[in-house]
Amino acid sequence: MEPNRRLMSLDALRGADMLFIMGFSGAVVACCQLLGFGKECWLATQMVHVAWHGFRQHDTIFPLFLFLAGVSWSFSLSAQRERRRTTAQIVLKVLKRVFTLWFLGLAMYTALWKFDFRGLRYDPVLAHIGICWGVAALVTLFVKGFWTRLAIVALLLAAHFIALAAFTAPDAAEILASTDPAVAKRVASYAAYGTGPFSFSGNIAGWIDRTVMPGRLTEIVFDADGLLAKVTGSALAMLGVFTGDLLRRSDLSGNRKTVVLLGAAVVSLALCLVWSAWCPVNKKMWTSTFILAAASYSLAALAAFYWVIDVKGWRRWTFFFRVIGMNSITIYMLMAFVGFQTMSQRFFAGVAELGNERWGTMVYALGQVAIEWLVLLWMYRKGAFLKV
Repeated sequence: MEPNRRLMSLDALRGADMLFIMGFSGAVVACCQLLGFGKECWLATQMVHVAWHGFRQHDTIFPLFLFLAGVSWSFSLSAQRERRRTTAQIVLKVLKRVFTLWFLGLAMYTALWKFDFRGLRYDPVLAHIGICWGVAALVTLFVKGFWTRLAIVALLLAAHFIALAAFTAPDAAEILASTDPAVAKRVASYAAYGTGPFSFSGNIAGWIDRTVMPGRLTEIVFDADGLLAKVTGSALAMLGVFTGDLLRRSDLSGNRKTVVLLGAAVVSLALCLVWSAWCPVNKKMWTSTFILAAASYSLAALAAFYWVIDVKGWRRWTFFFRVIGMNSITIYMLMAFVGFQTMSQRFFAGVAELGNERWGTMVYALGQVAIEWLVLLWMYRKGAFLKV
């Protein structure tokens, strides 16, 4: 395999990842209910985020996308160097992408277009991806040597853990005693997780967000992808870059690379399990153990896709996913502006009415996915791809 050839497995895995937020997760839950298993069956519970501590499949969607962005950067950086781009040009391109993603993230909120700057969320999902990816891109651009880069990843994870474990939010008592109905409701919903440094009210990450960050926070007094989460998010993106460097190597066979990926997944999971005795796995705080769990999942998933698609060459089945993966940001944004759910209810009403309410819910969810995919297919056929 040529070192810089585009890997079909990356697009396919990215597409499979995005499929769950396009409506497929809702279809899975509805299917479980239709079959009589209910929302409490294991598969259905995997389609929603864990409340606070813990790890489910739905928690992997965001970090896997960020991880794959890091993988892609390794190929992009190599290609730019081959084209003799200067360091200044590459840095400019990185910064441009970071700010573009940040703006696109802001543009998804109605508050921006209403000039409601107090109600605007200034740290949207795309901004988190852009900033973390940007940090990883710049570090790998200027820092040479695998072990030095790995030491930086370890330092980022350790620093995040120490910050959370050593400090408790100075205003934790005020949050707990708040008479604001919205805040009180949030506090009550997380009461089972205590009031310590890793709790909803006590974590220092929340205090930083509500002290420094303007606008709206996802959890009112805490943001699920807040400022401190950029530390560990950057570490995850760097792990993606390491993976991309591995996949670009021409001195290793595809089978050997797959084994290394699986081995790294096992090591990451083992570190997570050991460390979780002191550092709970928590997506909303992007704890260090969450990063290790997400990295393990991402490495294993990529190993499977890479071996099947790029090593064994079994590619025909990937078309459905690649159509999504090659325009992943496009569909993410379109979902904020286009009423795909309403369209599904209009076009698939007849099919939905052939069964009970659970059948209808599943039909509408799958119909939404079908409409979204057809839009992406049209763009794919036209060669229209949103490149950021």
